[in-house]
Amino acid sequence: MEEMTSVPSEAVDVRVDKWSTPLLNDENRLKVATFATNMRGSVTLANVEGKVQTSWEESLRLAQHADRIGFDAVIPVMRWRGFGGQWNLSDRTFDPFTWATAVLASTKRVMSFATVQVPVIHPMMAAKMIVTADHVSGGRMGVNLTAGWFPEEFAMFGLKQRAHADRYAYADEWTTLLKMLWTRDDRFDFKGEYLQAIDAFSDPHPLQDPYPLVMNAGTSGPGRDFAGKHSDLIFASLQNMEIAQRQIAEIKQDALQKHGREVRVFGRVHIVCRPTEKEAQQYFRWVHRDNADVAAIETLLAGLNGNSASMDSIPEEHWQTIERVAAGRGALTLVGTPEQVVDGLLELSNAGLDGVAISWVNYDEGLQQMEDDILPLMVQAGLRSA
Repeated sequence: MEEMTSVPSEAVDVRVDKWSTPLLNDENRLKVATFATNMRGSVTLANVEGKVQTSWEESLRLAQHADRIGFDAVIPVMRWRGFGGQWNLSDRTFDPFTWATAVLASTKRVMSFATVQVPVIHPMMAAKMIVTADHVSGGRMGVNLTAGWFPEEFAMFGLKQRAHADRYAYADEWTTLLKMLWTRDDRFDFKGEYLQAIDAFSDPHPLQDPYPLVMNAGTSGPGRDFAGKHSDLIFASLQNMEIAQRQIAEIKQDALQKHGREVRVFGRVHIVCRPTEKEAQQYFRWVHRDNADVAAIETLLAGLNGNSASMDSIPEEHWQTIERVAAGRGALTLVGTPEQVVDGLLELSNAGLDGVAISWVNYDEGLQQMEDDILPLMVQAGLRSA
């Protein structure tokens, strides 16, 4: 018998053009994604019936519903501890890397993300995990990079928060190394101010060419510069409809003029939809004022603002801030009938917005409203394809 000799075979990966993926292609004028379904309470800081509880059964149900009705992405958050208060809603959170991989293995079209606080994980590890999910999904994995902002979370890792400008200098170095691992075929040494990697390489490379979709929500000067340099998709912190067009235009112009890059701009919206505007407004107030977790909102604002101003006695003019934080943690709110919600989405699209990450108080209810009422109206308005 002729002796057989085994010959190692080279795996051939079929690459996917990143710009053909759901969040970057031209299939729908306004992209839609769910936001923060891997965290108890999601981004509603109020204790009411129907909020996200964070079980895997729930996560899978919501992701598959979004996938079935044509959503473009499900975006998780990275959170290590909650904000206290009466209910401490954000304490229970699934890891976004493994959560997204499991979601992608159980869906057909929708994209998902690893949301990464860059100070707490080395890019070598992140590169490998994200690539694994990209292969599992056939090229549907992205990365949402954050510099981090919550000092109590960093303390859990034995870390201290850097000065604001240094956070983005570190993130720039981190992301540069990440992209090198995704794109270089040779072994290399990386010696930066913050990070080192000796004889580094990562195989396989991502399926998305040249690398997975990168997202960021930097809004400060250094944050916006980082986002313009590295991100394909930038989240704008939209304050109101009146200035949205200017905000969106400035972000796109900065990326193009400073870095020669065209970027997509997304915003977060919190939807409260009812058959009548009066019902929607009453429900919004009942959830986000009457049942708001004011103590948790105080902790959240203190972490963001670097102070600990007390809210023991709340002037009436501050209730609007409380409602805004309770409703999607600063997302732009769309409150009203299905027609009014779509009018708001159309106004945002006309202002130059490319997509929205949506939160609701009750995600099962919200996705059903999208399927039954809002998405058909978005098709009629030219925001979504049939």
